[in-house]
Amino acid sequence: MNNISEGTGSNSIEPGIGQMSTEGGHSAKGELIVKGVVTAVAASTIIHAGKGVMSALARHPLVMFTLGIGAGYFAHKHRKKIISITSDTVEQSKDFVLRRKENLKDLLEEAREDTEEKGVSK
Repeated sequence: MNNISEGTGSNSIEPGIGQMSTEGGHSAKGELIVKGVVTAVAASTIIHAGKGVMSALARHPLVMFTLGIGAGYFAHKHRKKIISITSDTVEQSKDFVLRRKENLKDLLEEAREDTEEKGVSK
C-alpha cells in the first residue's frame, strides 16, 4: 500500500533550521549575483551554439535562400505592425532626447546660479 498521504501535515524539522538567513539582505544579494552569473552563462552558451548553427547554415545556399524567403514573407505579412512600432519608437526617442536636453539645461542653470552665489559671497 501507498502511505504517502499519511503525515502530510507533520514536519519533524523545526522552522528555521536549514533555512537561509535573510538578515541584512545577504541572501538577496547572493541570489542576485547567482542569477546574473546564470544569465551570463546561458547567454554565452546560446551565442556560442548560434554561431555554430549559423556557420553551418551559411555553407548551404539553398538554406540561406529559404530563410530569406521566410523572413521576407513574415516581414510583408506584419508590415503594418512593424511600421507602427517603428513610428512609436521614433516618437519615444524624440521625447527622450527633448527631456534629456531640458534636464541638461536645468543642471547648467543651477551650476551657474551656484557659481554666481559663491562669487558674490566671496
